[in-house]
Amino acid sequence: MKKPINLLRHGILPAFALTAIAGAVQANTVTYVLYETIDVFGDPVMNVNYSEQMVSKAMFEPLVWDFDARAPDGEKSGLRSALATEWGPVEGNENAWWFKLREGVTFHNGVPFTAEAVKWSIERPFQEGFPSGDKFLDVPIDHVEIVNDHEVIIHTTEPVPILPERLSRNGAFIMEPGHYEAIGSIDDMRLNPMGTGPYKFNEYRADDRLILDRNDDYWGWPEEANIQQLVFRNIPEESTALAELIDKNVDFVRLRPDLVETAERADGVTTIVAPSLVRGMLGFNMDMYEELRDPRVRQALNYAIDREEMVDALAFGNQDLQMVNVVNAPNDNPNLDPFPFDLEKAMELLAEAGYPDGFTIDTIDVMTPESFNYAEIAAAYWQAIGVNVGEVRQLDWSVVRERWAQRTLSVHAFAWSAAENTPETDMWAVHNGRQTNSTHWATYSDRYQEWEDMYSELVVTIDADRRQELNYAMQEILHEDPPWLYTYLMPIPMGVNERIGGYYPHPSMLLEDWASIYVKE
Repeated sequence: MKKPINLLRHGILPAFALTAIAGAVQANTVTYVLYETIDVFGDPVMNVNYSEQMVSKAMFEPLVWDFDARAPDGEKSGLRSALATEWGPVEGNENAWWFKLREGVTFHNGVPFTAEAVKWSIERPFQEGFPSGDKFLDVPIDHVEIVNDHEVIIHTTEPVPILPERLSRNGAFIMEPGHYEAIGSIDDMRLNPMGTGPYKFNEYRADDRLILDRNDDYWGWPEEANIQQLVFRNIPEESTALAELIDKNVDFVRLRPDLVETAERADGVTTIVAPSLVRGMLGFNMDMYEELRDPRVRQALNYAIDREEMVDALAFGNQDLQMVNVVNAPNDNPNLDPFPFDLEKAMELLAEAGYPDGFTIDTIDVMTPESFNYAEIAAAYWQAIGVNVGEVRQLDWSVVRERWAQRTLSVHAFAWSAAENTPETDMWAVHNGRQTNSTHWATYSDRYQEWEDMYSELVVTIDADRRQELNYAMQEILHEDPPWLYTYLMPIPMGVNERIGGYYPHPSMLLEDWASIYVKE
């Protein structure tokens, strides 16, 4: 049997040998499978799910981003230039950053990229009444000053020591102002993209596929680039997607762990198990379940989980992937360990909280397909301490959108990405300012205000020692008063057509380096 390229175990992202193959896939068209439906692809600020954010990076670009698939192995960390070539804090002004913009870039409609587009795109989400609050509003942008056509200064209302990292997210992707102003309607913008990325819009077939064409004028094509068309296909069922890969009808499939062995055996398929920064989480809705308002109950639910067995079953046995809390390495608190599996301790805590016979959680709402397995496992473990789950149910994405916005999800399973991998952006996941936070931790926790006060200080603190002190103290609160069930970092098992070169999975699962991918001649 062929062995998968397990990047988790090797700790690197090695290149893999590729051979050209004949198949049903058109020679210079590549097809990437998405499990979630795409409802928004023209307005990256309005993206919600993984699929929509994945698509955005093919058509739009930020000023900077954090991954370079073309760098030598082991040199893929740190910020990478995109539409900005240089940047830095403004001397003498803690509330300002200077950016030098890339020259000679055009949008897909031929309009030159200039500082005006940066100002319009960065300031847009902060307009009064703008219908988005989850992608960028935690960044205290005041205004963008245009120095000249290719220089800007971004002014903030307070210091932002990680502003370049925050500008890498899809909420800060640069859009062509004239195109969107002519459209006018926010709803119509969602289906009418105009960016500077390597691919441009061709055709959209709802609930089926999005077809993009090569942007010949893209500034960043590597020499080996030869793809003419990039297709995103929506195939909701993982085993169906794998069958399509084996039949050479698609080129990229994210695999469930139990499907990796089947992919390994298939001719013409390369399997990769890549590291990720994506946390498998179960959020506790304290507004819906009175029992969850007691931190001892939430601790009990964490003690009741055997993470070692969960990792063996779902994460290829790499025990380093066990979560301590929501903060990823290298920023995690070294004085904290994952909750150990301790049923006796769990039942003791439930009894102390007044629930010696347990209680019932009506549903675990599963928001993304990759979260279903660990949600079911959690429900089975909880039953051993008398906490019964009525149903583990996969929600349709339209239902997820509605309940997420209303903060009415039950206990909910979701793969939460850490694309920027900084303490404050990791912990934004549980902040009450995140509009889609269904935990209601801020309402029912005695520790939340203490935690938020430290968060408010952290995001403006430049001194590294004080940042670490705040970061570690906040993680201690997250351990003692957990708003989540902490499970494990989810590896990225991929099945890839062997004809593909230049591909390395992005650890956030939110995007890929689309320009670097090519078809092996």
